[in-house]
Amino acid sequence: MKKTFAYLVLFTGLIFFSAIVQAQETVQAQLGKDKTFQNAFALISEADLYCSFFILEDIPRLRITASEKGGEKSLLADYDLFYIGKGAAVGLKEGQLMMVLEMGQKISSSGSKKILGSVAFKRGRARVVRLEKEMAAARLEKICGPIMVGDFLVPFEEKEGLLGKDLGFDASARQDEALTGRIIFLDGKFTQIGPGQWALIDLGEENGIQVGRQLTVFHQGEKDLPLVAVGNVIVIHAGRSASTIKVLSAKDAVKIGDIVQVK
Repeated sequence: MKKTFAYLVLFTGLIFFSAIVQAQETVQAQLGKDKTFQNAFALISEADLYCSFFILEDIPRLRITASEKGGEKSLLADYDLFYIGKGAAVGLKEGQLMMVLEMGQKISSSGSKKILGSVAFKRGRARVVRLEKEMAAARLEKICGPIMVGDFLVPFEEKEGLLGKDLGFDASARQDEALTGRIIFLDGKFTQIGPGQWALIDLGEENGIQVGRQLTVFHQGEKDLPLVAVGNVIVIHAGRSASTIKVLSAKDAVKIGDIVQVK
């Protein structure tokens, strides 16, 4: 009986694996036929969408008030249970997905020094598993950064990645009325970044910036000298007055203060 069961499990597994391989081959075949996707790659990945950072204008109302482990400084891990200090009274629903945010420093624009908001680091995803009027419990489902008691929560939004091509960077800046901004914050505590890393720019939806837009990065040299093109970036999150970009390619490090220009 045990041997029969083992064969059945093995046979089922082989069928499942075969189905996955067949599905992958079908997708690859379709991409190969479509010239649009030739030489294309994931310009915006799942990590870009759910593990990066962005500017948040208002501090969220919801936060992690305690963990099942106990302790105010508890570091949470995948599948850990935590508690929220609000519940059904503020609109939470059982089964609802939430994004965990660690709130960072306030960010200013490069020109006017106007406060744009606070940088919010996306740390993971959790699902509400128990709900009361003034309290809820949620379980972490996916983590991409440190999560602790005191971190904030906002409703999780499903987003789509983007396939495409790196358009590269122009040799010189446009001299017309091209939209221009600056790098105002870098990924982590770096002083410079390269391909695959994130940054914030002081351009947003109010400037016509949209997710998927590619921009050229320029170094500002000595006075009266032309700008030097050093890289190409893509917008992975567009806020009202600031956006998150990812460096696609660069011949030199990208730094705070560098100029970005819409192609």
